Amino acid sequence: MNAPFLLILTGPPGAGKTTVATLVAEYFTPSVVIEGDALWAHVVRGFIEPWEKDSDPQNRSLVRASLAAAARLTSSGYATVLSGHVGPSFLDIMRQELVGLRAPVRCVVLRPSLEECLAHCVERRSDPRHAGALGDETIIRHLYRTYSNLEAFERHVLDTSGLTTQEAASVVIEELESPRFALR
Repeated sequence: MNAPFLLILTGPPGAGKTTVATLVAEYFTPSVVIEGDALWAHVVRGFIEPWEKDSDPQNRSLVRASLAAAARLTSSGYATVLSGHVGPSFLDIMRQELVGLRAPVRCVVLRPSLEECLAHCVERRSDPRHAGALGDETIIRHLYRTYSNLEAFERHVLDTSGLTTQEAASVVIEELESPRFALR
Protein backbone atom coordinates (compact mmCIF):
# COMPACT_ATOMS: atom_id res chain seq x y z
CA MET A 1 0.00 0.00 0.00
CA ASN A 2 1.35 3.39 -0.92
CA ALA A 3 0.80 6.64 0.96
CA PRO A 4 -1.59 8.13 1.74
CA PHE A 5 -3.60 5.91 4.05
CA LEU A 6 -4.77 5.95 7.64
CA LEU A 7 -4.00 3.09 9.98
CA ILE A 8 -5.71 3.14 13.36
CA LEU A 9 -3.60 0.98 15.65
CA THR A 10 -5.30 0.16 18.92
CA GLY A 11 -5.30 -2.42 21.68
CA PRO A 12 -4.96 -2.82 25.42
CA PRO A 13 -2.26 -1.14 27.52
CA GLY A 14 1.12 -2.76 26.92
CA ALA A 15 0.17 -4.22 23.53
CA GLY A 16 3.01 -2.37 21.77
CA LYS A 17 0.94 0.26 19.97
CA THR A 18 3.49 3.09 20.29
CA THR A 19 6.45 1.02 19.12
CA VAL A 20 4.61 -0.80 16.33
CA ALA A 21 3.14 2.50 15.08
CA THR A 22 6.61 3.99 14.64
CA LEU A 23 7.97 0.84 12.96
CA VAL A 24 5.08 0.79 10.49
CA ALA A 25 5.39 4.51 9.73
CA GLU A 26 9.13 4.16 9.11
CA TYR A 27 8.30 1.88 6.18
CA PHE A 28 6.48 4.64 4.24
CA THR A 29 7.37 8.09 2.86
CA PRO A 30 6.00 10.53 3.79
CA SER A 31 4.64 9.25 7.07
CA VAL A 32 3.53 10.46 10.46
CA VAL A 33 2.53 8.91 13.78
CA ILE A 34 -0.11 10.45 16.00
CA GLU A 35 -0.04 9.19 19.56
CA GLY A 36 -3.69 9.74 20.37
CA ASP A 37 -3.29 8.74 24.02
CA ALA A 38 -0.87 11.64 24.51
CA LEU A 39 -3.82 14.05 24.35
CA TRP A 40 -5.02 12.80 27.73
CA ALA A 41 -1.75 14.01 29.30
CA HIS A 42 -2.39 17.54 28.03
CA VAL A 43 -5.70 18.11 29.78
CA VAL A 44 -4.69 20.80 32.27
CA ARG A 45 -7.76 21.05 34.50
CA GLY A 46 -10.81 18.84 34.90
CA PHE A 47 -9.13 15.63 33.80
CA ILE A 48 -11.06 12.42 34.48
CA GLU A 49 -9.21 9.10 34.35
CA PRO A 50 -10.40 7.55 31.05
CA TRP A 51 -11.78 4.42 32.73
CA GLU A 52 -13.83 6.34 35.30
CA LYS A 53 -17.63 6.52 35.13
CA ASP A 54 -17.96 10.17 34.01
CA SER A 55 -15.10 10.14 31.49
CA ASP A 56 -17.08 9.34 28.33
CA PRO A 57 -17.59 12.95 27.11
CA GLN A 58 -13.89 13.70 27.67
CA ASN A 59 -12.78 10.47 25.99
CA ARG A 60 -15.02 11.04 23.00
CA SER A 61 -13.73 14.62 22.56
CA LEU A 62 -10.09 13.54 22.70
CA VAL A 63 -10.62 10.62 20.32
CA ARG A 64 -12.49 12.95 17.96
CA ALA A 65 -9.54 15.40 18.02
CA SER A 66 -7.00 12.67 17.27
CA LEU A 67 -9.12 11.31 14.41
CA ALA A 68 -9.57 14.81 12.95
CA ALA A 69 -5.81 15.38 13.01
CA ALA A 70 -5.19 11.96 11.45
CA ALA A 71 -7.73 12.62 8.69
CA ARG A 72 -6.18 16.01 7.92
CA LEU A 73 -2.65 14.59 7.68
CA THR A 74 -3.83 11.66 5.56
CA SER A 75 -5.63 14.08 3.22
CA SER A 76 -2.35 16.00 2.96
CA GLY A 77 -0.62 12.92 1.54
CA TYR A 78 0.84 11.18 4.58
CA ALA A 79 0.83 7.54 5.50
CA THR A 80 -0.71 8.20 8.89
CA VAL A 81 -0.64 5.87 11.86
CA LEU A 82 -2.90 6.80 14.75
CA SER A 83 -1.99 4.81 17.85
CA GLY A 84 -4.05 4.77 21.00
CA HIS A 85 -7.24 3.58 22.60
CA VAL A 86 -9.54 4.08 19.64
CA GLY A 87 -11.65 0.99 19.97
CA PRO A 88 -15.01 -0.14 18.64
CA SER A 89 -16.90 1.95 21.19
CA PHE A 90 -15.77 4.96 19.16
CA LEU A 91 -16.90 3.56 15.80
CA ASP A 92 -19.56 6.26 15.46
CA ILE A 93 -16.92 8.97 15.92
CA MET A 94 -14.63 7.23 13.44
CA ARG A 95 -17.37 7.27 10.83
CA GLN A 96 -18.18 10.95 11.49
CA GLU A 97 -14.59 12.20 11.45
CA LEU A 98 -13.47 10.10 8.48
CA VAL A 99 -16.55 10.51 6.27
CA GLY A 100 -14.82 12.73 3.70
CA LEU A 101 -11.49 10.92 3.70
CA ARG A 102 -10.78 9.36 0.31
CA ALA A 103 -7.67 7.42 1.31
CA PRO A 104 -7.89 3.82 2.55
CA VAL A 105 -8.58 3.43 6.28
CA ARG A 106 -7.42 0.36 8.18
CA CYS A 107 -7.85 -0.58 11.81
CA VAL A 108 -5.72 -3.14 13.61
CA VAL A 109 -6.25 -4.22 17.20
CA LEU A 110 -2.98 -5.51 18.62
CA ARG A 111 -3.78 -8.15 21.20
CA PRO A 112 -1.00 -10.12 22.86
CA SER A 113 -1.72 -12.25 25.93
CA LEU A 114 -2.73 -10.54 29.15
CA GLU A 115 0.52 -11.71 30.73
CA GLU A 116 2.55 -10.03 27.98
CA CYS A 117 0.58 -6.78 28.39
CA LEU A 118 1.16 -6.78 32.14
CA ALA A 119 4.89 -7.44 31.66
CA HIS A 120 5.20 -4.68 29.02
CA CYS A 121 3.40 -2.20 31.27
CA VAL A 122 6.01 -2.83 33.98
CA GLU A 123 8.97 -2.78 31.53
CA ARG A 124 7.98 0.43 29.74
CA ARG A 125 7.94 2.53 32.90
CA SER A 126 11.72 3.01 32.39
CA ASP A 127 11.16 4.40 28.86
CA PRO A 128 10.89 8.23 28.90
CA ARG A 129 8.05 8.06 26.34
CA HIS A 130 6.01 6.14 28.90
CA ALA A 131 7.10 7.88 32.11
CA GLY A 132 3.52 8.41 33.25
CA ALA A 133 2.22 5.17 31.79
CA LEU A 134 -0.48 3.16 33.41
CA GLY A 135 0.89 0.76 35.99
CA ASP A 136 -2.14 -0.30 38.03
CA GLU A 137 -2.64 -4.00 37.35
CA THR A 138 -6.36 -3.90 38.19
CA ILE A 139 -6.99 -1.17 35.60
CA ILE A 140 -4.78 -2.86 33.01
CA ARG A 141 -6.77 -6.07 33.46
CA HIS A 142 -10.05 -4.14 33.15
CA LEU A 143 -8.92 -2.40 29.96
CA TYR A 144 -7.60 -5.68 28.55
CA ARG A 145 -11.09 -7.20 28.97
CA THR A 146 -12.55 -4.37 26.86
CA TYR A 147 -10.45 -5.69 23.95
CA SER A 148 -11.20 -9.37 24.63
CA ASN A 149 -14.50 -9.99 22.85
CA LEU A 150 -15.02 -7.49 20.07
CA GLU A 151 -17.79 -9.40 18.29
CA ALA A 152 -18.03 -8.10 14.68
CA PHE A 153 -14.84 -6.09 15.20
CA GLU A 154 -12.91 -9.27 16.07
CA ARG A 155 -11.71 -9.55 12.45
CA HIS A 156 -9.52 -6.51 13.14
CA VAL A 157 -7.62 -8.34 15.89
CA LEU A 158 -4.03 -9.32 15.30
CA ASP A 159 -2.91 -11.82 17.93
CA THR A 160 0.63 -10.70 18.69
CA SER A 161 1.24 -13.20 21.50
CA GLY A 162 4.85 -14.27 21.35
CA LEU A 163 5.77 -11.76 18.62
CA THR A 164 8.36 -9.03 19.01
CA THR A 165 7.21 -5.52 18.14
CA GLN A 166 9.29 -5.77 14.95
CA GLU A 167 7.54 -8.99 13.98
CA ALA A 168 4.13 -7.47 14.78
CA ALA A 169 4.97 -4.42 12.64
CA SER A 170 6.02 -6.67 9.76
CA VAL A 171 2.70 -8.54 9.90
CA VAL A 172 0.77 -5.25 9.97
CA ILE A 173 2.71 -3.94 6.94
CA GLU A 174 2.21 -7.24 5.03
CA GLU A 175 -1.54 -7.24 5.71
CA LEU A 176 -2.29 -3.53 5.23
CA GLU A 177 -4.06 -4.19 1.97
CA SER A 178 -6.04 -7.09 3.39
CA PRO A 179 -9.79 -6.49 3.46
CA ARG A 180 -9.69 -7.99 6.97
CA PHE A 181 -8.44 -4.69 8.40
CA ALA A 182 -10.46 -2.35 6.18
CA LEU A 183 -12.59 -0.03 8.26
CA ARG A 184 -14.83 0.90 5.38
